[in-house]
Amino acid sequence: MRTYIPPPARTASPPRLRLDPVRQPPPRPLIRPAPRSAIFLPLVILVAILPGLAALRSWDLTVPGPLWGLRALAVTDGMLVDQTPAAADIQPIREAAGYRGVALQPPLYPWLAAAGLNLSRDCDPLACVLPSYLAGVIAVILIYLHGRLWRGAGLGMTAALLLGFNPHLLLHMQAVTPGILAMAGASAALFCYAARQRAVMDSSDPRLRALLWSAAGGLALGVSLLSVETFGLIVIPVAVLHQVYLRASAASDPRLRPRPQSDRARWWRDGAPIDLAVGLGVALATALPWHLAMIPKYGWEVLNPFVPPIGWAEEGFSLPGRLLDLAPVATPLALYGAVRLIRLALIAETDNRETTGGSLWVVWLAVAALALSFWTDGPRKALELFLLVPLNLLAAATVADLVNRRIPARALTLLAPAIGLCLVWSVSGELRGALGELLAGRAGSSTILGLHLVLDLVVVSLLLTRWLERWARGRDNRQRRLLACFLLLMLAVVIAQGAREMVFRHSETTDLLMLRTMILRRDREQPFQLVAVVSPGPMQREADVEAPPDLDAPFPGGRLRFILRTALPHLRQIDLNNVEDLLTLPDKRRLIILYGAGQRLSYPLQSQLGLEAIHPGRTGILDAYATASTRGPDH
Repeated sequence: MRTYIPPPARTASPPRLRLDPVRQPPPRPLIRPAPRSAIFLPLVILVAILPGLAALRSWDLTVPGPLWGLRALAVTDGMLVDQTPAAADIQPIREAAGYRGVALQPPLYPWLAAAGLNLSRDCDPLACVLPSYLAGVIAVILIYLHGRLWRGAGLGMTAALLLGFNPHLLLHMQAVTPGILAMAGASAALFCYAARQRAVMDSSDPRLRALLWSAAGGLALGVSLLSVETFGLIVIPVAVLHQVYLRASAASDPRLRPRPQSDRARWWRDGAPIDLAVGLGVALATALPWHLAMIPKYGWEVLNPFVPPIGWAEEGFSLPGRLLDLAPVATPLALYGAVRLIRLALIAETDNRETTGGSLWVVWLAVAALALSFWTDGPRKALELFLLVPLNLLAAATVADLVNRRIPARALTLLAPAIGLCLVWSVSGELRGALGELLAGRAGSSTILGLHLVLDLVVVSLLLTRWLERWARGRDNRQRRLLACFLLLMLAVVIAQGAREMVFRHSETTDLLMLRTMILRRDREQPFQLVAVVSPGPMQREADVEAPPDLDAPFPGGRLRFILRTALPHLRQIDLNNVEDLLTLPDKRRLIILYGAGQRLSYPLQSQLGLEAIHPGRTGILDAYATASTRGPDH
């Protein structure tokens, strides 16, 4: 019998060695690569600086800009807190009253302009425009930060591009006016409020960050209040209405659990009242000391109007027409974006970054539009600039949604003709006049024919865009081409509008600057000892009160006075009504300027006074004479 012998058990073979190559980690770069969105900030800075810098070559002495310049010169003379006593050197009564009205307004702009005058070598009047230019640069950067905070850097870049090339903003960057500085302060205050809101939404322990943002917002609000009267207070209804919307939206959230009654009684734990108190405290600490120093001297006139006077809109004011004048390209896009954001906020169950930021911009736009319509005695220029920020933000939101294909291409059938019609309306004064005549019942046959042609063009544009939409329907490549052409054309129009403002020259300011150059050149050779200006008499000035300020009407702008003070700061101007009054002046080295139409200096009188012409004016306007260089040094 055979016995069964089991086979030997298999033993596990030792694992074979694998000679895998050792993978070395990649070398670390010398400089950490920045995200793609980081390239937008340098571009925004260029957009903020370059258009305004090009427009600064054609800066203008728009009234009442020269009065603000005179106030800055008073600051350089040592009148740091109160510049009203400088009105004693202004002899024309109404011009002195105009300066006094400017001197009783908040002093931040004159302080900044005086700093520029002290830094310039020869008291260059361009230094008085630099605060407006820098405030415009800050406003463009702020609108980028607003857009990036809620919707990303791309939207912020688009909004900065729309605002940076806006002709209305460039026009104010060329003028000596505090309105743009007040607008920048108010926009900064709302940005700090938005950043605080983001800190509350995103951070698990937001109290310190929220408190810091509230303090920064109060400082920005104080800067706005220290620039233009009570304009900065407009940010309070914007923030309050936005908080009302957020709390109403949170109350309607189905996932929100009602808090116990004990927690409701401790509403102060949210920190909003503390942040509000900190912000208002910093704002009052910034703006109130100057007012407290001025009230004992001039009473409550300094705070006028402390409470904004609300009333009906001024006669002939039209909010849609003003919107088209301010931003003809951005207005249709902004209105479309506002309607879309309101719809998204109504159907959304919870608030996200898009609805929260969009609701802030919509509330901002509504408050600014209502203030511009009903605050009749308020700072109109600052309100218009304040309205431009949400208008361009909402327009940029529409552009971003078109680029990301969140808005269908068929929306161009409405947007493209609307933008074209708005451009024609803003450029053509004849079209606006014809429509006004038609509404008033005074339209003739030529007016009706012109309006009929405009209506035909609108119908043709509607049919053309409708055909393009059908041509691109169902074809993604065609839709992308159509969107790209529309956006590039819109960008070209915006840049062209801004470039047109850059090359515009102000002839009056050019003449005054040329006169200043001649005065400085002659003063270096033979220093002047007396400055006299012969201008129309008081009766003629009263007759020209309703006339627009021009070189023919020296009252009440003070442009020549400002130029002479920057050229010869050590001399005070003597105002005369007739050329015969020159005979009563002491025999010194004199500078005589004929300012106003109808003034002539005859050759016998010129020889008797020992004068020679140094600057030929325009038909008696800005004719300048100086003591002849052939006379002795004692004369």
